[in-house]
Amino acid sequence: MQLLAKGKLTQFCQHAAPFAESLRAAPKFYFRVLTRRAAPASVAVRTDHPIAADSLDTIIPFGTAQDNSTNRAFINKLHDLTCARTGKRRGAMLDLGCSGGQLVADFRAIGWDAVGLEGSDYSLRRGRANWRTLGNIALFTCDITKPFEVSIDGERARFDLVTAWEVLEHIPEGSLKVLFASILRHMTPESLFIASTAQHSDIHQGRDLHVTRMSNADWHRWIAAHVPELVPVDLGLKKTEYVRCVGDSFLTLCRKG
Repeated sequence: MQLLAKGKLTQFCQHAAPFAESLRAAPKFYFRVLTRRAAPASVAVRTDHPIAADSLDTIIPFGTAQDNSTNRAFINKLHDLTCARTGKRRGAMLDLGCSGGQLVADFRAIGWDAVGLEGSDYSLRRGRANWRTLGNIALFTCDITKPFEVSIDGERARFDLVTAWEVLEHIPEGSLKVLFASILRHMTPESLFIASTAQHSDIHQGRDLHVTRMSNADWHRWIAAHVPELVPVDLGLKKTEYVRCVGDSFLTLCRKG
């Protein structure tokens, strides 16, 4: 409703579309919740930079103080795709810039090993959204522009899926190589990286929180040049099946085997 109050009807509709898709996917999602068999894993995050202290999103918390996005249609589809691709009954996922952590909570609910990293400690300190129950269990603060390592049950985590919903534009371009190096360390051949990016300004207190704005084509060119291990893949995702879809800039990539 805050978007409507600000007169941003287009953005409101773009946020509402995944929500409607998520509602339609709810019966299948909750059936999986009721029939899951996996026990939660033990997760730890190792980093020398537990908070992104220099990030504008820590200094001027906005999205990190409000967002809590999920889409059960996305979860259902990625569960089906992952099980078909890997032969496993469940997967493991990492959500970068997880904000309130609802996507992580929902993947955990169907039995996945799911972990969220957030640069700001705003939600942790306030026990906001899912941080009250999952803080330092599945949701962790971490400056993802610096090297980090996630472990599950004492071993370095290898994720079938890594997501970043409107996060990359918040990362200074000079830090992107470090971020993608960490992402690759936590992937296996055929792992997926799925992200959405915003191309508009996001100005608060006179500062633009979107410090690296590129078109979708430019993001693809940058990744092809600097992260050749990741290649585009068509998963048949509809726009409304993504977790966030402000605009049409999506990255759906697979790590080459």
